[in-house]
Amino acid sequence: MPNHLNSRHFRLVLLALVLTGTLIPAPNGLLAQDKKKAVKKAQPAKTSNKTTRRQRPADALREAREKLKELIPFQAEIVETVVVRGKKFRATGKYMQGQGNKLRLEFDLEVGRTKGALVQVCDGTTLYTQQKIGVVVQATKRDVPRILNELKRMASGPRPRPGEFEADLGLGGLAALLESLDQSMSFTRRREQTFQDRPFIVIEGTWNATFLEKLTDDDQADNAGLPEYVPDRVRVYIDKATRFPHRIVYLKKAMGQQVLRPMVSLEFRNVQVNAPLTDASFVFKPDPSVRVQDVTNAFIQQIKQQVQSGGAATNGEAGRTGNSPSPR
Repeated sequence: MPNHLNSRHFRLVLLALVLTGTLIPAPNGLLAQDKKKAVKKAQPAKTSNKTTRRQRPADALREAREKLKELIPFQAEIVETVVVRGKKFRATGKYMQGQGNKLRLEFDLEVGRTKGALVQVCDGTTLYTQQKIGVVVQATKRDVPRILNELKRMASGPRPRPGEFEADLGLGGLAALLESLDQSMSFTRRREQTFQDRPFIVIEGTWNATFLEKLTDDDQADNAGLPEYVPDRVRVYIDKATRFPHRIVYLKKAMGQQVLRPMVSLEFRNVQVNAPLTDASFVFKPDPSVRVQDVTNAFIQQIKQQVQSGGAATNGEAGRTGNSPSPR
């Protein structure tokens, strides 16, 4: 997992937002009722009568990923909370996902007297990222087809498992994040809970051996557990009827204790599935006077270096997404 808990708090929060930004935050957040104004109401996921195999926890995650294909385009309010050394930061915004790698993520947050914002937009061809911290604004762009072609070209050689780079890119959106979780976590727990008369499937997992092997020497776990910036577990809340993943929570053990506490979480509220989103929703307009830097070549070079070293890729521009009771 990229180091999204690095040095100064503000950049740390923005880093986490980009990393999870389609993709990874508040213990007391609220799950929302899906808006009834959706053009096409999501139908309950179908279950086969032919299978008698007991469903494994990871199956729910895979079903959710497949079901998303039927719910696109969708939009939602998004809330992310990051807890860093006892301090909590909360960002709010909106998320839209369309067909063909189109997505839009917007976050606003305030730390002390400093305001910040993150905008990430992909029109299917170019991925734009703009970060604003106070009066400092930076914007970059990446050529999506070039990068995806490079990933395909590397497929025959040693490379990270599929989905890792795509999730970091913000290309595949929420589906790519779920795939990345599936590949890096071992889900061992599954339960069902009801919130405001709505049943949810809750699954939990820990990092698998493949992920742990990618930790550098400096990041290796000590006798006390994993490094400070690496969560110990992940918990995913999936609507049992629609299979939409409303909440993803990364948990960390309290120092010297076995108690798990939320570290970073991502929550979708007021979800509208099959929403009438137009191409205009995925157009990027940088702030006036801001120069957009093309970082495609640098990103491709980073991919090559990560593949050669056997490590997981991280993004050079900071890495990388109603009122009902919050599940715990």
